[in-house]
Amino acid sequence: DLSKAVRSYRKGTSALKSLNEGNTGDEQVKSLLVSLQTNLSMVCFKQNKPKMSRDVASKALDVDSTNVKALYRRAAAHRKLGNIDAARKDLRDALKHDPNNRDVKRELISIKKAQDEQKKKQKASLSKQKVGLQKAFAASQGSFLYNDKEEEEKKKKEAAQAKKKAEQEALKKRKADWEDECVKRMANDQPAITYEDWDKEQKDIETAEKKEREKARKEEEKRKKEERRKAREAAKAAKDDSSDDDDILTEKEASMLRGYKKTRDGRTTSYFSRELTDEQKAMIGDIAPQRLGDSSAPVPIPSPPADSAAAAGSAWNQAGTWEEKDTTEWCTARLKSHLQSTQFTSISHTANVKAVTGMTGDASVAVTGGKKRYIFDYHCEVEYDILDEDDCVVASGVLKLPDINSACLQEMEVEIQGWKKSPTEKVSEVEECRNTLVDEIRNSVYSFVSDFNAQY
Repeated sequence: DLSKAVRSYRKGTSALKSLNEGNTGDEQVKSLLVSLQTNLSMVCFKQNKPKMSRDVASKALDVDSTNVKALYRRAAAHRKLGNIDAARKDLRDALKHDPNNRDVKRELISIKKAQDEQKKKQKASLSKQKVGLQKAFAASQGSFLYNDKEEEEKKKKEAAQAKKKAEQEALKKRKADWEDECVKRMANDQPAITYEDWDKEQKDIETAEKKEREKARKEEEKRKKEERRKAREAAKAAKDDSSDDDDILTEKEASMLRGYKKTRDGRTTSYFSRELTDEQKAMIGDIAPQRLGDSSAPVPIPSPPADSAAAAGSAWNQAGTWEEKDTTEWCTARLKSHLQSTQFTSISHTANVKAVTGMTGDASVAVTGGKKRYIFDYHCEVEYDILDEDDCVVASGVLKLPDINSACLQEMEVEIQGWKKSPTEKVSEVEECRNTLVDEIRNSVYSFVSDFNAQY
């Protein structure tokens, strides 16, 4: 089972990363970490995820840049992605470290043969297409247009037949409903009603319900339009109030770009620096250097707080080795909610998520060594619309999120699948709005992660 293998390898790498911070672990840890990552790269490749396979192999090379297996895995991923030059470079580097490796030599020869075959096929295909087009135009004398017209007439005829059949089915169902109504009336000692009178009453009821639905829809559209108008005005006002020199950043903006943050005691530190909570400090105890006294006297060990068992896991897992809790149901609902509420409003356009489809995956919270690890792996697609200032849909499309997982959250990939409805005006502004929506979707995923950490 490839999915289970991926989760197992990711759990293993997550457990070892803390032992090799800054690539300072011992050789045994590095060797095991590289082995897990190269195996994970192979499984990702088998799952037809070449980008993930390439990135995982690169992480293995960060630990050991001369590892032949990692170079081979990354070369295979590069080839799958069509980056032949990068694949050839990795294979040549691998040969420098292991000149007798048969797999690497075989892959290099295979790339060369594939390139030669591709060139021959392209040349033959172009030649064949040229001859075929010449013969077709010479023989048809305009028959292409006639065939298109014939096909169009056929489609119209099929559509008319389908429409007629649907009307007949609807009439049959309507008469069945009328018969049921007559039976109910006679059961209650009421006179039966003719089909014409019953049909008129139903149409009046349906018309009234339709008007109510249309009224509610217009009120909802009016409310949303007013919200978007206010958002555009706020964006425009913010732009007008900004500095004339857009290249000059405020001190706060520059600090955010550099990745700094403020700790609770006012110190400025790296964004990725982890600040211990009071509970964690109590668990660790006093770690300040102490003067050495009588060597025979035992060194006191700080006792853990009362709730340390909860941090280590359940009652049966007092050693805190490994315990895992399934949180898939809660995480799936929360992630979907965050994605569906994603929206971005610029001065001229509004982009919002219409639907989240095909969501699959799982999530869990693992406790190991007294520390919690939040693990999740999801895949889904996001359908979106882009509206203009008049709230008319000017473009729509689909974004694919193939790997939302805890192992490489900062490198989360969002694939733009192209337009379902292409923009005809202000194309560059619409594309910019779509690109910003992609960033907002990433932010929604980060918000989900924050909720996940706060919930468990």
